Amino acid sequence: MNADQFILKREDSALLVIDIQERLAAAMQESVMKQAVKNTGILIETAKLFGMPVVVSEQYRKGLGETLPALAARLGRAVFPEKLHFDCTKDEGLRREIASCGRKTFILAGIETHVCVFQTALSLLADGYRVVVASDAVASRRKHDWRYALRSLERAGALVYPTETISFMLLEKAGTDEFKKLAPLFK
Repeated sequence: MNADQFILKREDSALLVIDIQERLAAAMQESVMKQAVKNTGILIETAKLFGMPVVVSEQYRKGLGETLPALAARLGRAVFPEKLHFDCTKDEGLRREIASCGRKTFILAGIETHVCVFQTALSLLADGYRVVVASDAVASRRKHDWRYALRSLERAGALVYPTETISFMLLEKAGTDEFKKLAPLFK
């Protein structure tokens, strides 16, 4: 086994935030959604700090609303690509945006784990990307669906790491300006 395949490198990674929208988030258990939003925010700040591309999707905006304001404010973009397919890669605009990142590794956060995150992760793996699912930055309405989706994605070849593992692996060491900026987010 080659341990290098488990290591994340900031120069080869991008963040994909999937469908963390108002009405969809409201259907989640409050404590689970609070954790997912907090950890997605940490991943966004980590990506911004290291100049990593961030791609955001919105599923059927008319029915599910817009990206949660707490995350949209961190992203600094007014409009995110809307999709109707559950799988982000099936939407031509998002597929182009993913490819234009020029990265081989995609870190995934979003909802729902067993639907849009799941299908997108499988397609990215099939397309030759390395996929890292932030286990505590993805959510489903039911814990059973979340748990089995993560298990299945791991068996399919995705890496499943907590947000703190992802951020600290990208940081690489303490005592840097980057560390000082991100460390308070984990309290």
